[in-house]
Amino acid sequence: MNKVLKGLVAVAATAAMAVAGFAGASTAMAADPTGGIKVADGDTHTYSVYQIFTGTYGTDGSLGNVTAGQNFKAKNAAGTDGADLTAAKAAETVAGLDSNASDSTKLETIKKFIDMTKIAYGTVSAGKPLSNVPAGYYLAKDQKNVTGNDAATLYIVQVVGNQAVTITRKADKPTFQKKVKDKNDTDGTTTDWQDSADYDVNDHVPFQLTATLPTDTKDFAAYKTYKLVFTDNQSKGLTYDDENAGSSVSSFTVKYVSKDGTKTATLDSSAYTKVVTQATEKADGSFTITINDVKSLALKDSNKADVTVAAGGKFIVEYTSTLNDKAVIGSTGNPNEAKLQYSNNPNYTGTGANSPTGETPKDKVIVFTYQLNVNKTFDQGTPADNDLPKFKLYKKTHGVSENNGYVQVGSEIEVAKTSDNKYIASFPRIDDGDYKLVESYTPAGYNTAADTLFTVTAEHDVSSDDPKLTSLKINQTDGDKTNGTVQADVVNKKGSFLPSTGGMGTTILYVAGAAIVLVAAFGIAFAVRRRNAR
Repeated sequence: MNKVLKGLVAVAATAAMAVAGFAGASTAMAADPTGGIKVADGDTHTYSVYQIFTGTYGTDGSLGNVTAGQNFKAKNAAGTDGADLTAAKAAETVAGLDSNASDSTKLETIKKFIDMTKIAYGTVSAGKPLSNVPAGYYLAKDQKNVTGNDAATLYIVQVVGNQAVTITRKADKPTFQKKVKDKNDTDGTTTDWQDSADYDVNDHVPFQLTATLPTDTKDFAAYKTYKLVFTDNQSKGLTYDDENAGSSVSSFTVKYVSKDGTKTATLDSSAYTKVVTQATEKADGSFTITINDVKSLALKDSNKADVTVAAGGKFIVEYTSTLNDKAVIGSTGNPNEAKLQYSNNPNYTGTGANSPTGETPKDKVIVFTYQLNVNKTFDQGTPADNDLPKFKLYKKTHGVSENNGYVQVGSEIEVAKTSDNKYIASFPRIDDGDYKLVESYTPAGYNTAADTLFTVTAEHDVSSDDPKLTSLKINQTDGDKTNGTVQADVVNKKGSFLPSTGGMGTTILYVAGAAIVLVAAFGIAFAVRRRNAR
């Protein structure tokens, strides 16, 4: 037995301590001859420390005279038919763990010898170490349920000798981001995924949510199940494109991409639960996509080859929403936020559906839209209030051959007379691009204004936690960023009038006509005289 226990400390350092997925314990000489336990600098967690075995720590690193610790559990399911185990026998079992066994297997074995219903041996936290700790075998666990953007550690197994040990926590967690793409209809270019965009009314806006799994292989492997919940919120200016939520199309896709990007699998809708709620006048829209256990998914790529979910892989949700007529115009924009809930306790052994979860901070993107105001003026007088001009707006659109590439935007708009006697026509919810403004109806007595060509340009933060609209122009003239408006000025000029019957004009015409007749008569008489002279 002593020979078996001789190497227990070394085994624990390489096998049992590895259970926690930690680098191990750093050591420093303690003032007392027994040892101590403390947490690493910067660790804000408090740990309950349970004493499994105690013994005599030898100068060669062995642990002899093993006895039961304060939290040792004699009754267990370690193949002993329910009989009580001595601490020495339990220690022998731990020391004999296969070094190739998985972390979860090692931990399950060790946990059989711990009674965590009893009062813990002690607690340890930043600035509050345990000292005078007898040599032995200890387990540390997060004292409380971990909440927020955090994760609990797998139970940390430490061997204490005659030196102080430091609990070096290493609990990996996923990362999360939300992005949007921007498209310029005029030149046909589309950006990469970024944090802001601008669109016209009725455009389908593409969004992406990305959850990257913990990158540490041992940390991720420590979880029996791993749950992900995507939660998305968007303002009432956007409508989810989902046929089950009142839309004519369904745009949602969920896929998995391996860490190295070489393998991709699209999830069948049966692999997750999706709930979509459209926005109302009083509430934002939202959706949730829940995958109860990503580790149990049976995925195939496009070639029907197996794809295994592993550490560092990504789950990506992509969808579109339609910019509607409630979209906010200007710098406030139409914000969209999303967050990720994820399994955060590797010690949990229940089903994925009930897994305790942490939660990432919300990630925000913004979709902007603008308004063209047509300022209509007249060089002489004004038309009747019931006979005002009308305009149509066209946008230069890449890939369109008809009408020189111009496509009508929205409907025909009639000029409205304002309370301060201005004449304005507004085209709300447009984005950047090249435009043509056409006067489609002209008041009586005025000439139709020439088509007006102009370019709307906008700049906004493409990488920011809180994206802003930084510039808005029509041609080279600044618009109103706050209100999101640009202005085009169009002038109608009076037409040329024909003179009325019997007026001075007809007299002039008569005189001119008589003069022409006389000139013609003289010409004929001159020609006859020359001929007779011959």
